[in-house]
Amino acid sequence: MTTAALRSCVIAGAEAVEANRDELCRLDAAAGDGDHGLTMALAARAVRQALAASPDAAAPDLVAKVALAMSSVGGAAGPIYSAGLLAVAEALGRSSAGPPLTVALLLVCAEAAESAISALGHAKPGDKTILDALDPVVRALRQAQSSKTDIREALEAAVAAARTGADSSAELIAVVGRASRLGERSRGLADPGASSLALIIDAVVTTYIRETSEAP
Repeated sequence: MTTAALRSCVIAGAEAVEANRDELCRLDAAAGDGDHGLTMALAARAVRQALAASPDAAAPDLVAKVALAMSSVGGAAGPIYSAGLLAVAEALGRSSAGPPLTVALLLVCAEAAESAISALGHAKPGDKTILDALDPVVRALRQAQSSKTDIREALEAAVAAARTGADSSAELIAVVGRASRLGERSRGLADPGASSLALIIDAVVTTYIRETSEAP
């Protein structure tokens, strides 16, 4: 992925959470402070500022700057997204792969993000957290690599997995975080963190496919 394409994808992710701010707040209101959408909208603004301040940053540095922008908003979402994105930045920095994007590199980045987020909050898939959208993405990418699926099909599979995982989190009982106090009452609505991640992944993939299809 070129740096220009990466910037477009990051902006698309920011626009997605801004457009769904109220819905993310609604999901969070059932078990939290109801501010997840507001927090993510603030993060989107900080990310835009980070992009504007770093016009020449290479991909690993750009992702690291986005991670720092996310951490600046605080709350639960800020540190979680920051940890995941910093792990992605490190994975990109270690990689010698350049454009075009590969399934193998995507998988390395997704696995790194999942490990970092799990280590931060000690959560696991099924605990009704962001991991319930991220872990299905990791599994979809592993399957794509194993079956030698092309990058576009792998990305589309990742989007579908993230959406399904986020939607399915509605049936889970929260095990960690503030929502865990509700026990059985935490069922019924999708986890806001999983939902925001699914929105971002959808927007990023849609933008990447469009940009690479239009490239000469």
